[in-house]
Amino acid sequence: MITTVNILFYRSKTLSNGESPLMIRICKDGKKKYKSLGLSLNPIYWDFKKGKPKVRCPNKTAIEKLISEKKREFTDEIVKLKSENKVYFLITIHQEIFNQVEMIAV
Repeated sequence: MITTVNILFYRSKTLSNGESPLMIRICKDGKKKYKSLGLSLNPIYWDFKKGKPKVRCPNKTAIEKLISEKKREFTDEIVKLKSENKVYFLITIHQEIFNQVEMIAV
């Protein structure tokens, strides 16, 4: 029941301006949930081996700050749920962070 939080450069989706979105991925029990960070970047500014913006990337510090804040939010929520010994699912984490309630079709 290890839960991981990663930031990905989602290069399989290219936007009309040639950039690709940055996504946060939560993995638990072989299931994955993706959420956009609301930020897109040109592939020439992303270091794929290190998984972070390159040195010459414009707004590098702001991007790294956003990445670390979002990653910390998800990690804190996971730690909170684990410390309370609650059974949690990916949707639980997603709803707690983004305060979203999924509509269920009747």
